Amino acid sequence: MEGVQRLVARRVEKMLDALAAQVARGRAGEDVPTFNLTLHLAQGVRLSGVLLDYLPREAILLASAKEGLLSRSEAVTYVEFTSVIAVTVESPAVLTQVPFLVRPALNREDLLRHADRLAHGLTEQFWPSEQKLGGKPLSFEVDWVELDTEPGRRTLEDAMNAVAHALRLIAREPNGRDNLKRIARVMFSKGRNTAASLEGDTGRVSVDPTAPVPPAQTFRKGLAAGL
Repeated sequence: MEGVQRLVARRVEKMLDALAAQVARGRAGEDVPTFNLTLHLAQGVRLSGVLLDYLPREAILLASAKEGLLSRSEAVTYVEFTSVIAVTVESPAVLTQVPFLVRPALNREDLLRHADRLAHGLTEQFWPSEQKLGGKPLSFEVDWVELDTEPGRRTLEDAMNAVAHALRLIAREPNGRDNLKRIARVMFSKGRNTAASLEGDTGRVSVDPTAPVPPAQTFRKGLAAGL
């Protein structure tokens, strides 16, 4: 579920407020997503439909359709807000289009600190005394050209997390710690796709802000191919 990991928890009433604001923009002619909801009521009943309107802390209006053998009927349901204990959203990726429900992208400074934490965390996990003995810890570095945008930083953060996991997978393989020690740094830069390779002691990770970040196993294969 692309992007869903960026969603943040909100009270049900606040989440419905945000969705209803989007629906209102749709009624005004803007292009907004359709929100298909299932309301879980305190009585154990579930009601599903498209959100039409929400009166804060009072009522929810849903539209639903029933398919019969020979016909299709439509209906609307008015629901007392106080009876709702939970809301399920179908196709939750649509929620990523509602800023209030999405964790904001890290800024450049925060992302550099995050990169430093990931790299040092790997060093401490597999060679806890490396830096104390004068060794050089693993580093994550960034070429910011065309990446210092909100989509670029979001994708970069996801790529860093996936690469860090990929390096842990490499370290846990036979001779993995020795193999991982051959990687002195990982360089992230803008690319036509998001992929990883190893050149000498440098892991090269290309990042495409317009595409989903592949799983950690994909990065593991790309980096391990050069070991």
